[in-house]
Amino acid sequence: MQRTRAELEAMSHDDLVHRVLELQDLLREGLGVRRTLHAVLNALLAAKETEVGRFADADEATLDLEEQELKRAWAAARHAVSNPLGAAKARQEA
Repeated sequence: MQRTRAELEAMSHDDLVHRVLELQDLLREGLGVRRTLHAVLNALLAAKETEVGRFADADEATLDLEEQELKRAWAAARHAVSNPLGAAKARQEA
């Protein structure tokens, strides 16, 4: 739950410490989920290496609509594995 600066300043020291510890737990869980998703995505890309490579090298103009969508999806997956923060930022900007 987000709190305003005034609300945080009004909290007792013990309440602030408790809140910080809760946030640390949330962050730890989130990082664990991110690591797991990263591993799964890496395994998927490795298993589909031939297909991923074929679409990466293909000229989009020669592909039908479904293949163009696959090309974009595999490119997004590669981006997410190679640069998770950049991929998240790109999705937010889109």
